[in-house]
Amino acid sequence: MWFDPPDEAGDEALHFVSERQSLKLKGRAFREFHQRVIPMLDGKHSIEEIETATADIFPADELRDALGLLADQGIVVDASQQTLSAEVAERMAPQLNLFHDLAPGLPIQKSLEKATVAVLGLSGAGASVALGLAAAGVGTVRCIDSLTIAPADVYLSPFVPEVGGGRAESVSAVLKRAAPQVNVVAENRNLDSEDDLRAVIDGADLVVCCLDPSQSNLIYKLNRVCLATGMRWISCSLGGAEIVVGPAIHPGHGPCYLCYRMRSVACAGNPEDAYAYERFLDRRKHDDSARRENLVFGAGLAANFVGVEIIKELTGLAEPSLVGRILTIRLTDLTIEKHLVLQKPWCPACFAPQKGT
Repeated sequence: MWFDPPDEAGDEALHFVSERQSLKLKGRAFREFHQRVIPMLDGKHSIEEIETATADIFPADELRDALGLLADQGIVVDASQQTLSAEVAERMAPQLNLFHDLAPGLPIQKSLEKATVAVLGLSGAGASVALGLAAAGVGTVRCIDSLTIAPADVYLSPFVPEVGGGRAESVSAVLKRAAPQVNVVAENRNLDSEDDLRAVIDGADLVVCCLDPSQSNLIYKLNRVCLATGMRWISCSLGGAEIVVGPAIHPGHGPCYLCYRMRSVACAGNPEDAYAYERFLDRRKHDDSARRENLVFGAGLAANFVGVEIIKELTGLAEPSLVGRILTIRLTDLTIEKHLVLQKPWCPACFAPQKGT
C-alpha cells in the first residue's frame, strides 16, 4: 500500500495491491489517511475510537464512507468476526490473507479450526506433515506412531529432538511449541488389529498415512478400516529419487489403496516378482524408513504437497486434485506427473462380501 503526492489537479492517489487484487483511489487527504487512519486498522480499535482520534482531519460521516468503500472491496474486514487471538492472527497473516484473496467472505480458517486430522506414521514426511497442519491452524492434530526416533528421523525431520524418544510424544511436543492454540494428541499404542486402528482415527475428518512402504500390512489395515467407516484419507511415500503423493481415497467413490497397489504391481517390469515382494513386506511388518533411499528435500516436498491437498479437502477452498490420482515428483530432473488410478472391478477390499452374505 502506498500513496502518490498530489498531481497537477491537486488529486492524490492511494494504492492497495496484493497478488490477486489492485485498487487505486483518487481524491484528497490520502496522505493524512495513510498516516493517521491506516495504522489504526489493526483489529484493535473500534470505528468510534478511530473517529475520535482523527476528528481534527476527517468528519465522522466521511471517514465511515471511506472505510465502507474499503470494506466493499474486501480490503477492510470486521475484526469482531476473527476467532484467532491477535498474536496468532499476526503469525498466520500470510495464510489468512491468501484465504481472503481466494475466497472473500468465506470462513475458511474456521473450517480448519473445527477439523481433526490424524497423521499415521511420523517417519519420512509424517512429522513435517503434522507440523505443517499445526502451523496452518488445524484444530486437532493426532500424532500416531508407536516407534522411537531413529537417527534417520532426525535427518528427514531436523526439527525433532534427539534419538531415542517416542516419535508420537516428541513430534507432539514440537507441535505444541509451534502452535499452542492447536490441540495436539500423541498416540503411541501398538496397532496390531483393525480395531486398534479404528480407535485411534475415530472422529477424525481425514487421515494422512505417511507410513514407510515396508509397513504395507498396516497400510492395508487402514485401507479396510477407512472403507468400512467411510473415512477419507490420503497417503504419500518416499522411494529413492521419486516421491509419490496420493492417492486420496474417498470410500465408495473411486479406487481404494489396494486398487492402486494392484495396478502398480501389474505395471511393474516383472509383475510376478513385484507381487512376491509385496507379499514379503505384508508378512514382514517392519519399518525400513531408517535405511530407505531418500533426500530430506524429498520429505519436505511430499509433506507440502500432502498439506495443500488436506487444506483443500477440509475447507473446500479448491477442488482436491488427487482423489483417485497420484502425483509423482522425480527429483533428478524435477519432472512432475499426475496419473489416474482406476478401480479394480474385482478388488477384494472395495467389493468385500458383507457379513452374513
